[in-house]
Amino acid sequence: MTIEGIRLKVLESRRKFFAKYRQKKLNKQKFTIISNNCWGGEVYESYNLIKQSPTVGLFFWASDYIKFISNLQQYLNQPLKFIDPKESNYYDKLKLTRGYGTYPVARLDDIEIFFMHYSSKKQVLDKWNRRIKRINWDHILYKFNDQNGCTEEDIKDFANLPLKNKICFTVNDEFSRFPNVVKINAPKNHKFIRASYEPFGKSKYININHLINSL
Repeated sequence: MTIEGIRLKVLESRRKFFAKYRQKKLNKQKFTIISNNCWGGEVYESYNLIKQSPTVGLFFWASDYIKFISNLQQYLNQPLKFIDPKESNYYDKLKLTRGYGTYPVARLDDIEIFFMHYSSKKQVLDKWNRRIKRINWDHILYKFNDQNGCTEEDIKDFANLPLKNKICFTVNDEFSRFPNVVKINAPKNHKFIRASYEPFGKSKYININHLINSL
């Protein structure tokens, strides 16, 4: 197991063990996190709450995520169309990453979604459609980070989107000059933030409890 894998296992235990205690810090239990990766699902687990977002257990290429949240309702009204992973626009960039080709990949209009924690197309469709119905449009947090081909232009576009509640995590000093971007310390050889470094609950970087309470 990799160091990142070990970190994720330890953090999973911490998330779940203190979940009921952490839940008491919230002023609401119904809120939606539209995340570019698995972070949203992990946050729901950290409070022992049902997942209220379709963006759980998956990831987007950075520029596609910006498109997605720019016209969220329009995209969610489109059908998922599964493709061969080799047909992805990002195949050359992702083909050597862990597990690529073993999980479902789908197009949603002109963007792609990589369902890395799903075992079948049926599972994807069942959970995607069920969780869309759970979206709380009155309390939404949009979360981004510097993974998956993210450029400074993507960060700038995210910062400029007219969305009320948004947060972005990065390991890049240059990116952190933009509003709503939080710099997370990580080893110098990390070119982007790893999943195990993204905060939940109360951390020295940001209090996610307060962030959710402010939605």
